[in-house]
Amino acid sequence: MSIYDHIDQMRLDALKEMGNIGAGNAATSISMMLDKKVDINVPDVKLIPLSKLWEIFEDPEEVVSGAMIGVGGDLSGAILFLMHSESIKKLLELMMLPRPEDLTQLDEITRSAIGELGNIMCSSYVVSLSNFTGMNIHSLPPNVVVDMIAAIVSEVSLITTEGDDYIILIETNMKVEDNIDISGYIIYIPDQESIMRIFKQIGLEIKDE
Repeated sequence: MSIYDHIDQMRLDALKEMGNIGAGNAATSISMMLDKKVDINVPDVKLIPLSKLWEIFEDPEEVVSGAMIGVGGDLSGAILFLMHSESIKKLLELMMLPRPEDLTQLDEITRSAIGELGNIMCSSYVVSLSNFTGMNIHSLPPNVVVDMIAAIVSEVSLITTEGDDYIILIETNMKVEDNIDISGYIIYIPDQESIMRIFKQIGLEIKDE
């Protein structure tokens, strides 16, 4: 039996709480970046096979954007922050940057802005995870990701180890003042050992059978 079969609603709720804490921290930083009031909530957390990630975007050929950071210290893996093309264009406009027609043709300033946004979202989750578990976890510099979701899934699959093809999918809803709604996803790609360490640290240990 895979350890992922042991992740029940109680454990998912714990992951959601970590996501909520990270979202609160990220909202403060993004609010300062945009000079606007920002609220971020986490309506849902799921554990899904990596191969099904593209399904949340409906169209596997949709070009999405965000950032990916490596995770080091007591945990390993990577964290992605991805947004639909329309959502990232809205955010770039809020940053007073030109609205790109084609996300695959971004200039350096726009790529840097996306990288900064993704770094805030991913790093806020890492800090939340570290505080929640008491583990020493740090994030590595972000890489900007702009590609079709199907291609991103293929790329991410290369950094997972055999048998570790599940991801923690944290849905995020961002509401910017003036009633601008923006949705995105924080995606943690862990290995099995990291998942077991997380739950052990918070008193929900999974016995390796």
